[in-house]
Amino acid sequence: MQLLVDDALIEKIIILVFGENHVNEVKTILRNIKNATELQKKIMTQCKRWIVSNSMKSVETQGLDTIQNGKPYLFTGNHRDITLDAFMLQISMVENGLNSCNIAFGSNLILNKTIEIFSKANKMFKVERSQNIRELAKNSQHLSDYIRYLIKERQSVWIAQRNGRTKDGNDKTDHGIITMFSMSGDRNDLITNLSELNITPVATSYEFEPCAMMKARERYITERDGKYVKQPMEDMDSMISGIWKKKGTMNIAICPSITKEDLIEYEGADKRIVIQAVADLIDKRIYENYRLYPNNFIAYDWLSGTSTFKNRYTEEDKFVFKAYCDKIFSKLYEELGSEAEPRFTEILLGIYANPIENKIRNS
Repeated sequence: MQLLVDDALIEKIIILVFGENHVNEVKTILRNIKNATELQKKIMTQCKRWIVSNSMKSVETQGLDTIQNGKPYLFTGNHRDITLDAFMLQISMVENGLNSCNIAFGSNLILNKTIEIFSKANKMFKVERSQNIRELAKNSQHLSDYIRYLIKERQSVWIAQRNGRTKDGNDKTDHGIITMFSMSGDRNDLITNLSELNITPVATSYEFEPCAMMKARERYITERDGKYVKQPMEDMDSMISGIWKKKGTMNIAICPSITKEDLIEYEGADKRIVIQAVADLIDKRIYENYRLYPNNFIAYDWLSGTSTFKNRYTEEDKFVFKAYCDKIFSKLYEELGSEAEPRFTEILLGIYANPIENKIRNS
């Protein structure tokens, strides 16, 4: 806490969230904090309220009433924003009198010592990224062991359903994540192994997608050039943009947990079939509980050239969404050139339209 108090960046955040007149008061509170629960109750709840009041209409949650204190959950969530998806769930749990979850956080986001110290203090743990196959296997085993340790200690965990945020609006679980979960349990009884973790899908949706422009730009350049090279501090820019930019309403839906009964029909099946079944269940529950907004229906009709969902939005909704898209288009075409227009339009609209496609396919 003393290291955080002495950091210039933390002081700027204190001024932003609490006001310049309260800097010394907040620093005194920080110095006396002894554990993560105190930090979350005394500081992070206020940070959450500041983010909501400055960049959202509201945060709505479903399923918190199904969460039992003392029972651990492995929240496996779709990943739309670098920081907000997990943070908003974590602090919503605190505000509702629940024990907060630990958060898995990519090592690429530990950009300096301050972020490392803060993340550890706020129940966040580092997921090592590596291109080396041997290191990847070692890191996956270590991560699996730690997640199962936390669950056995009756502590909940949030982890993304895939490595990195979805860039196209398709919330699809990476089979490698489920395989990693299983590495620390009984490999001869995969059904018990996975059901012990109490895997609980979480569907997070935003009325206006955080960093939609940056996501669409990255995907377009990847398709055009065959790869995308991140610039220094680009992840930091994405984190800041995700917090600052207007998002309208955010919805967090905690879906039913995946139980042994859900998987019992796969007992004795090949490991790949069980892994596939778990990934499919996570996807299905996220698709079913994903909150659709007028923007999603407008994008679907715009992209398909139909009026299939015209009763789900108003002319005013269309005007606002089109103005939002035009602003993004004008910025990106200036950089990418007018030849980017057809494909870039498809990519941006797809971020909003694909959740409808997923819901239709899985209904």
